[in-house]
Amino acid sequence: MCTVSVIASGSGYRLVTNRDEQRTRPRAEAPAWRDDPVRAIWPRDPGGGGTWVAAAESGLTLCLLNVNIPPNGRAEPVRSRGGLIPALLDSRDPGEVMARVRGMDLSPYAPFRLVAVGPGPVVHDARWDGLALCVSEHLSGGAWRPVCWASSGLGDELVEPRLPLFEQVVCRDPTPAAQDAFHRHRWADRPEISVLMSRADARTVSIAAIEVGDGVEMSYEEIAEE
Repeated sequence: MCTVSVIASGSGYRLVTNRDEQRTRPRAEAPAWRDDPVRAIWPRDPGGGGTWVAAAESGLTLCLLNVNIPPNGRAEPVRSRGGLIPALLDSRDPGEVMARVRGMDLSPYAPFRLVAVGPGPVVHDARWDGLALCVSEHLSGGAWRPVCWASSGLGDELVEPRLPLFEQVVCRDPTPAAQDAFHRHRWADRPEISVLMSRADARTVSIAAIEVGDGVEMSYEEIAEE
């Protein structure tokens, strides 16, 4: 479904996410500041009415990836994952997000990974595979450490080459320019598993970048059809 990365930026952090979707899926609504449940900026998915990324005025950012794994006996999903972020945006920090996710009945949701980033620096993620929840913390001695996640409808294991690419392009030079170059990278011979992905039925449809420091800003670019 997408690629998400987080690096330090100024006095805060920068999160960038590529959204990969079916070519037939309707375009998302552009990001706007909303006041429900708290003041936050996020793009809206016209299908489920939720979102895959949002940043609250408090400095908390939430981002959602699909988890694509072989069938494991889980029940068919009945609730949109896009509603998770708006429901959790009023949390104080990533720790509270994770505590609330642990207390939720996740059985109605298809597998997902929820990334929560906040001042601190604090980066947590919760991975739900349809049967069990695993929560991880990404800490490095009180400093921001570049981190990346990737998923694909073809199977998450097939896009694992994006992760060593992130190490090569971003971790050696964790700047916004390097992060942007990574999120626009495409292998000429492997476009279907590239960060800027393209295949017959799906493609990268947008890139959103959130910068949190003295304030909260989101830039959003729709990627043109090829």
